[in-house]
Amino acid sequence: MTGTSLAQTLAIESQIRLPGSAGRLMKQIRDIEAVAPLFRDAGLVKAVRRPAVIDLSVSGVATRSAVKNALGGFIYACAGVRTDMLIAQNQISTRGSDSISELDDIDFEAQRKRLDLIEMRHGYRLAERLLSDPSPSQLIVLDTPLFISRDLVPQRHHKKHRGDYDKTREVIEQFWKFHRPELFPWNPRGPVMASIVAERFSAIVSIARQDLRTVEGRKHLLLSDGFDEDQAARLLGLDEKLSGIGDQRFVHGILGSFTRTMAYRMTESQSRMAPEEAVAAGLIGFHYRGGRGSDIQMVQLAGEEEDWNSAALDAVAWKLMILDMQSQRRAYPLPQVLGYEQLKALDQFAAYYRAGLSDAMRRNDIEETWLSGLDAE
Repeated sequence: MTGTSLAQTLAIESQIRLPGSAGRLMKQIRDIEAVAPLFRDAGLVKAVRRPAVIDLSVSGVATRSAVKNALGGFIYACAGVRTDMLIAQNQISTRGSDSISELDDIDFEAQRKRLDLIEMRHGYRLAERLLSDPSPSQLIVLDTPLFISRDLVPQRHHKKHRGDYDKTREVIEQFWKFHRPELFPWNPRGPVMASIVAERFSAIVSIARQDLRTVEGRKHLLLSDGFDEDQAARLLGLDEKLSGIGDQRFVHGILGSFTRTMAYRMTESQSRMAPEEAVAAGLIGFHYRGGRGSDIQMVQLAGEEEDWNSAALDAVAWKLMILDMQSQRRAYPLPQVLGYEQLKALDQFAAYYRAGLSDAMRRNDIEETWLSGLDAE
């Protein structure tokens, strides 16, 4: 008995599906082109101007973790690198760097979450060291969230996770308690501290689906960022078009080169973020895109509507945009790219640490049964 090969099946299926798939994608593109002007006119999407001559000092913090199997468990190496750069009359140079690291054993209990918390601590400690400098950078960019989200909260029986959570919460709480007055916008001349985080495309799309003519519908928008209430009625009835387009494809469609979305509040669930006192002062975010070939990024900023306006948000946006000089997908701001290059050595150091651990245990005459599993991957 003979059947159809997989190659034949796929070829037949592609011929059947191709016209329908192409038609749906073309419709989505037309829907995006029809909706994009409405977002622009209402102020939900904004063009950002950048100066022709740039003078800027910036520090980018990059963090990473590496985990290795050892002795039936795990060891980890976690590190953060801060790269300080200066752009003077469009000429770029590095002006220093700093780093922090931590190596130890770790069990499987909430392993990734605990490493995320350690990385957050490293980012804040590097930022704090920078602020002790008499002339800190004008812009500080982290690659971890500014505050601890609910998904990092430990379960009751996870004691080690609880320990890392409490340490990180204390570091963040103390940072904002003592350094908030030094930072922009609370200090008009202070540095801006921003966080580049994983994309959450659904936020701006969900806001657009609300009735923005009502107070309830626009409660998440930063109205100080220039929302045009007169255009809100034109955004009604977009559910049908938006529902047929994925959030990611939609945001990519409405954001062109050097544009950003309107800023929106991210504190609608303050009880789900920590530390509570720091979060209570506000957290806002917006998406932006640099060059046409650049990836869309999301930035977090501390503060509330009374702290920020369109001019200040545009100033943050263009500074981040011009740092994306690679015009590549998944590109980070240039100082962080340099930091990640250094962090490539982390795997090697973790392996070296494991080898050193093996030697130390052998010198102490540990049973061969345990040592046999130390280097297992």
